[in-house]
Amino acid sequence: MNTDLHKMLPEGLVTRLHMRDERITLEVLGGHERSAQTIDAGSARKVFERIRHEPATADELESAISDIEDHLMPALRQLPAPRRLVTSEPEVFRIAELLRSSDPLTARLELTEIEQLFNRLADVAHGMPAAALGIPADRSFAATLLILREILHHGGFDSVELVQ
Repeated sequence: MNTDLHKMLPEGLVTRLHMRDERITLEVLGGHERSAQTIDAGSARKVFERIRHEPATADELESAISDIEDHLMPALRQLPAPRRLVTSEPEVFRIAELLRSSDPLTARLELTEIEQLFNRLADVAHGMPAAALGIPADRSFAATLLILREILHHGGFDSVELVQ
């Protein structure tokens, strides 16, 4: 891992979320050696395959949650504690812009905020118009929010910090 990235990350043990190349990975950074360990946490593609409609249906969200939990739980058990969650994923920045329109680039998104946003997504899945709740109706937003919520919820994280 390069030195510049270490300067951008908070001190201590950090778990960095990646959702690239159709994989979800959790990269554990920190410790005395400042080394990295990468844990495969499942397929982002499978989540996208479960969510076929825009907006997502309630059945699609339930199916995607069930599928991602099967992959996330073993990966999350491998994470050392204590730790902080960070990401530089563009879709998470999109979520931050929705929640924090003033300055999404320095956002720290709390689990409670993500849960509230996910509840709005669930309301849309049950028939409320997305525009009325101020959220996007597209599959990418739904999948990213669902993955982030499950990682925060089941990983014992209270927030995610956005890093450039």
